[in-house]
Amino acid sequence: MATTPALSLPDWKILEFEQRAFWATARSQIEINRDTANEQQWQLTAASSVVNNSEQVKLILDPENGRVIERSRLSRGKQQRYKTFDYLADYIVRKRRTPGDDPNQPSTEWAVKSHKKIAYPELAKGMAITDVYALLLLAERFQAGSDKSAEFVVLTDFNFYHVLMTHSADTAIPVDYQVAGGQNVTGTRDVRTVTLQVNPLVPLVEKPDFSLLGLHGRITLLFDKESSIPVQLRGIAPRLGPTAINLKTVTLRESLP
Repeated sequence: MATTPALSLPDWKILEFEQRAFWATARSQIEINRDTANEQQWQLTAASSVVNNSEQVKLILDPENGRVIERSRLSRGKQQRYKTFDYLADYIVRKRRTPGDDPNQPSTEWAVKSHKKIAYPELAKGMAITDVYALLLLAERFQAGSDKSAEFVVLTDFNFYHVLMTHSADTAIPVDYQVAGGQNVTGTRDVRTVTLQVNPLVPLVEKPDFSLLGLHGRITLLFDKESSIPVQLRGIAPRLGPTAINLKTVTLRESLP
């Protein structure tokens, strides 16, 4: 039986975003590669930090529709937590681990403090359950296509959200970012705009917790028309109000050894 050709990865490998406000700087880095265990799947890793808080997320994705197969999240701050989500056929298994007395113990070996099964919501036919970080990949694919809209479901911790993705008017914005190993891109660039309308899919189990790079509300993603690289995100940030997060560095796939 012939093997289905693997989907092409984005032209970029690593995106680094930065947003400065008052006395704090928030940074986020997103990297996408093929899963080393199965090249038909993609592995997305994301790291974000602000002040003394940090988060590391790892996703195994079906690139066809952005469906999450496995997810883990390591959070560090006043408390440390390591959560894993296994997306099984009938439900999602969520495990929360916390550290013990040994500071050198890997987070994957921390003691399990919570083990829960999360039931899948009723979904429209063909709608994938994805993750907030994967929306960047899905929006990049969508902005270059002709579909008027696309729909996804996102699971945060216990809450499910419906995400409606639509096109907005093309525009032009100033950019200032570095291509790793290459030039600094500055000036005004023509961009395509994708808007995310986010609403609870079902009554929320916990308080609202949807955010993408710290943004919530109606989120706008802007993609360079020529390169399709996401160069800016707009939304509402806590305590700041309307906020733009800009691309600072991009590592292109073809520029790597």
